[in-house]
Amino acid sequence: MTGYETTRDSLASERGRGGRMFATLLFAVITLFLLVALLVGMNAYRSANAMRTEADDMRLGLSLLSNSVRTNDVTDAVGVAEGPEGPALVLTEHLEAGTYETRLYWYEGYVMEEYTRAGSAFTPERAREVVESSRFDFEYRNGLLTIYTDQGSACVALRSVRGGA
Repeated sequence: MTGYETTRDSLASERGRGGRMFATLLFAVITLFLLVALLVGMNAYRSANAMRTEADDMRLGLSLLSNSVRTNDVTDAVGVAEGPEGPALVLTEHLEAGTYETRLYWYEGYVMEEYTRAGSAFTPERAREVVESSRFDFEYRNGLLTIYTDQGSACVALRSVRGGA
C-alpha cells in the first residue's frame, strides 16, 4: 500500500464516521422533539380533563339540588324553615307511614340534604353534604324556584298549582 492509498482510506473512514455521527445526532434531535411534543400533549390533556371534571362537579351539585325539588314537587310541598345557619328549603312528603321532609340548607361550608320526620329538629350530623359552597340561597317568583350556590344557579319551574317557597 502506498501513502496515497492510506490517506484515501483514512479520509473515507472519517467520512463514514462523520455520516454515522450526523445520522445519530439527527436521530437524537428527532427523538427529543417527539418527547417534548408528547409532554406538551400530556399537559394539555391533563388541563382539559381537570377543567371538564370541575365543570362536571359543579353541574352535579346543582343537578342534585334541583332534582330533589322536582321529585317532591306536589301541591304545598315546597316551603321555607329556619335552618342551623340561615334559611332552609323544606320539601314535604306525605306517606302512609307519616310525613317526612327533605331539608336543603347551608351548614359549615356545605349545602346539606337531610331527610327526616316532619317537625323534628335539624341535625346536620345526620345530613349528607351535597356540594361545597360558601353560600346557599333561593327565591320563588311566578312559579319559578331559583337556587343559588357558589357553582351558579339552578331554576326549577314548579309544576304544582300552589307549590312554592
